[in-house]
Amino acid sequence: LASAWRYAQRTGRALAIDWRGSCYLNQPFTNAFPVFFEPIQDIAGVRVICDDEINQLSFPGPFFPSWWNKPSIDCVYRPDEQIFRERDELSELFQAEHDSEANTVVCDACLMWRCDQDAERQIFRSIKPRPEIQARIDALYQEYFEGRNIIGVHV
Repeated sequence: LASAWRYAQRTGRALAIDWRGSCYLNQPFTNAFPVFFEPIQDIAGVRVICDDEINQLSFPGPFFPSWWNKPSIDCVYRPDEQIFRERDELSELFQAEHDSEANTVVCDACLMWRCDQDAERQIFRSIKPRPEIQARIDALYQEYFEGRNIIGVHV
């Protein structure tokens, strides 16, 4: 998210956070972002679309990476090699000084550690868990972690 936000900021694009089909929900057409995070309309001047408006949008082509220009029936299965190739193409684009000529840039590959720490900090300062989720986080922290040394691992 931080890499995509930084690219949108640098190129004057809007950022659409489209987490439909999330493995964390059993509703394939529900965008997971507003399920877990409070609504947000911009991040440091970048317009953000992350609510039910996603379901009404039709993202204009052409797309980058070019794989996304295939007919949707051909995009049902994306092999690991393709995901890794897209990750590398996106990483190169996001680090370049120029913008893509594509109308829509699809960032659907993990770009962990491929952006600057300031971008990551901006994202973490800007998005907030929904109150009921934050309450659960606080309860777990108090029960298991408060007053203890912690090593966090994300797998």
